Amino acid sequence: MSIADLRGLGVIGILLALASLPASSQEVKTSILGIHAVRSPELSLFDQHINQKILDRLLLNARRLPDVAPCDLSQPYQSVYVFGDFALTVRHFDPAVHLKCLRGVVRYVLREDLAEVDFLAARAFQARMQRESFTLDANDPERADQVAERKALLSIYRKHSPLHQLHSVDANAISMLSFDEFSLWLERSRKAGRFTFRGPRRLLEALDLPVPDPMVLQPIGLPESPRMPAGVLPFDGEAVGIAALIALFLGHDETFSIDQKAKRRFACNQDGPSHLGDGYDAVARASCRTYDHFGDIWFTMPLRKAESAPYSEFCRQVLELSRDEDIATVARFSPDGSKGLYVLVPPACKAPD
Repeated sequence: MSIADLRGLGVIGILLALASLPASSQEVKTSILGIHAVRSPELSLFDQHINQKILDRLLLNARRLPDVAPCDLSQPYQSVYVFGDFALTVRHFDPAVHLKCLRGVVRYVLREDLAEVDFLAARAFQARMQRESFTLDANDPERADQVAERKALLSIYRKHSPLHQLHSVDANAISMLSFDEFSLWLERSRKAGRFTFRGPRRLLEALDLPVPDPMVLQPIGLPESPRMPAGVLPFDGEAVGIAALIALFLGHDETFSIDQKAKRRFACNQDGPSHLGDGYDAVARASCRTYDHFGDIWFTMPLRKAESAPYSEFCRQVLELSRDEDIATVARFSPDGSKGLYVLVPPACKAPD
C-alpha cells in the first residue's frame, strides 16, 4: 500500500489499514478495532466530549472480562484526535483466542454493565490528565505555549460554537459528571445504535459486524465553528508568561504544509525558539507550531515580552511581526488568507504605557 493510498483514510483509517498488512512474523496476531460514537442529539458537544473522554479510558477495562483477559489490550497512539473516534489494539498468539477477545471487546462496548468504581477511576484519570496538560512546568516552556494557545482559541471561536465548547472542557467539568449521567448517555447510545465499528472487511465479518459500504460517505468531523473577525483581539496570557500570540487558520487538510523558509525561521514544531531577527528586541522568546485542534489546523506563535521592554514597544513589535513578509507568506497557505490571521495582545497594549 502506497502513501497515496493511505491519504484520505484519516488517522483511524490509516491505523486500521496498517494493522491489516501482513506482519513479518506470524507469532502474534494483532488487530486494531476502530469504534465510532455518533453524536447524541440530547447533549451539547461540551457534554458529549466529556462522556467520550471517560468512555475512552473505560475501554481498557474490557480486559477484565474472562474472554478478553488472555489478550494484550492497548490503545494506539493518535497524533490527531478525531471527535467520536476510539480504537483498541488486541494481541494474542492463538488466532481463536484473539477472535474471542475481540468479540468480548464488542460486547463490552454494546452490552456489558459498567461498574461505578471503574467509572470513578476513569473520570479521575481524565480529570488529572486534563489538569496536568494545563498546569505550568518550569522545565517545560512548551506547556505554557499550549496553555496560551488554548486561551487564544477560546477568544477566537465564538461562544457556544462547537470548538469553543470543546476547548472549554476542563478538569472541573470532567469531575462534575456523575455516574448516573454517564450511564444514561451510554444506555441511550447503545439503544439508538450510535456505536459503530471499523476495521478490515475480514475482521468485521468474523465478528458478525456490519461492513460499511465504501460507496457511502460517512460524516466526519464537526459542524463549522464561526470565529471572531480577524485582526487584533484582547488576550490574557500573561498569567502563564505569554504576553501575546499570533494565530493563523490553515484549514482542515492534514497534508498541509507551509513555506519552508518561514518554517525554518520560526522553528515550527521544533524545540528551539524562533529566529525573528533584528527589530524584535522587545520579544524575549517566540516559538511556533502547527497543530490540528479537533479538525481545525492552526499556525500559532506565542510571544514572551522582554522584562525591560515597555508595553508600547512590545505591542508595536508584535503588530509589526504580524505584518512580516514571512507571516504573509504563511497566510497564503490559509484558505481564508488574511481573514484567518489573529493577533492577540494584552490589555496593556490599549492603554498608555
